[in-house]
Amino acid sequence: MDTIKEHLKDTFTSYELELIRYFYLCILYDGSKFLILLIFFSIFHLGREFCMEILFLLSLRNFFGGLHFRHYTSCFAFTFIFSSAGLALSHLAILDNNCQIALFIMAILIAITNKPVTSAGRPPLSPKQESSYHRCGMAVMLIYFVIFLTIQNFPYRNLCFWVIILQTSQL
Repeated sequence: MDTIKEHLKDTFTSYELELIRYFYLCILYDGSKFLILLIFFSIFHLGREFCMEILFLLSLRNFFGGLHFRHYTSCFAFTFIFSSAGLALSHLAILDNNCQIALFIMAILIAITNKPVTSAGRPPLSPKQESSYHRCGMAVMLIYFVIFLTIQNFPYRNLCFWVIILQTSQL
């Protein structure tokens, strides 16, 4: 074990080691949350929708960030509430097209004015990285907006809309 630690210290900078540690903790924590929630939502026959919600969320949250918590339990509780809210709103709050477009445009404007919100446990982003993440996030958001405007019968349209609104409200 000491040999591995020495090899890592010799091979990577302290910043890179922090990133590697952060990466493995994210995989462990987020993977366990995903599996637990997938089992829970599958019991209610919402497993597929939960997976789609996570895909939409990760494509945005990866670049924009959002709320972060210090403890696994509080993070899990928030993730459960967030996921439940997204799924519930997608079934219960179906707004007319003009209202959705107006709210979507507001979400885009909010995203434009905010820089990525990173975890305190993550090594800080450089200004160049911050700008790059923000541009990528905006590109994803604009792609969703174009899909939203052009494909009216997209099966997860309302779910995508509510995930974007909820994610943007965290910024």
